[in-house]
Amino acid sequence: MDQGFSRALDLIYDAALQPALWPQALQAVADCFHDVGAVLIWRRESGGFGTIVSPGLSAAHADYETNWQMHDPRPVRSFERAFFSPRDVVTDLDVMTAEEIESLPIYTRFLAKYGLGWFASTVLSPDAGMSAGVSVQRARGKPNFSPEELRRVENLARHIERSLRLSIRFFDAENCTMGMREILSRMGIGVFAVDANMKVIFANPAASNGKGFVFSGGAGSAPVLTPSARQKIELALTQARGTEALAPAHVIIERGDAGPPLTLHVLPVTTGSAASHDLLARARGLVLLADACGGGAPDPALVRDILGLTLGEAKVAALVGSGMAPRAAAEKLGIAESTARTVLKRVFAKAGVSRQSELVALFSKRSLR
Repeated sequence: MDQGFSRALDLIYDAALQPALWPQALQAVADCFHDVGAVLIWRRESGGFGTIVSPGLSAAHADYETNWQMHDPRPVRSFERAFFSPRDVVTDLDVMTAEEIESLPIYTRFLAKYGLGWFASTVLSPDAGMSAGVSVQRARGKPNFSPEELRRVENLARHIERSLRLSIRFFDAENCTMGMREILSRMGIGVFAVDANMKVIFANPAASNGKGFVFSGGAGSAPVLTPSARQKIELALTQARGTEALAPAHVIIERGDAGPPLTLHVLPVTTGSAASHDLLARARGLVLLADACGGGAPDPALVRDILGLTLGEAKVAALVGSGMAPRAAAEKLGIAESTARTVLKRVFAKAGVSRQSELVALFSKRSLR
């Protein structure tokens, strides 16, 4: 793993707890490709959205939001393409024709003005109620992204997705006077921190949902990881920092008849974030704990990783596999019913099933409902 990639990971995970660091993290992502910059866009289903750009794209982004956003067909096409693409990352050539790239004002006037050329973009699912995307923007005149570069974009995006699971909960609290311990304690999602020996050094009240499955010991006792949880969390932390290959961001803890399985999202803690906060001075990792399905359809990112789907396929599968009719799923996702059914055929082929009832049964077997 080269130094540029390692630095990008450090900043990505530092930004989980310090959202003000996201512009620097995005620039570090772009630096992995010697490119101009990167953009992160997120939107909550309940409303609310945001855009964060690296410093290298600040001037272009201000002009884009004021004058060009309504004249750019790429975002809409990228959303549509996500349901048909065999991978989660797309470039201009996936969503635009060669003639459009040569003639449309967004290319000839806007991008040319700022010396910008190709983009590589991928979709994220940092939360069941949120969608996001990250794109890397390169300088005009450089060749299009190679297959190896696209794999690296997708890999970095998975780390960004993992970090955002916690970071989005800090967005609204960033300007308040609460300290980190109080913010974590008030979160509705369970959060706990472990040190290098897998000892639990902090757990918020919501993490008590893991008693007996993640934590051993009786009520009122200090949380201690069960052997199974300890082994899985330690492996996830090693995978998160030890390879450039895509690694699942989730740990599944079965609860049997006690309810749906728990999903643990494991985030490594870097030296930078530990140096900034007393709470994390001894921490090796933070773990977010949640019901796998949360009372509804499972998280598309979880479906993606368990069944080996693209995120577009996983969004359709998450709804249909939970019993929703394809037409209703299409309406909820904002796509045509024919698109949903086409995607569903690919899901069936990858999952080894032939009808919706079998997909629902597979979801139950794989702890996805």
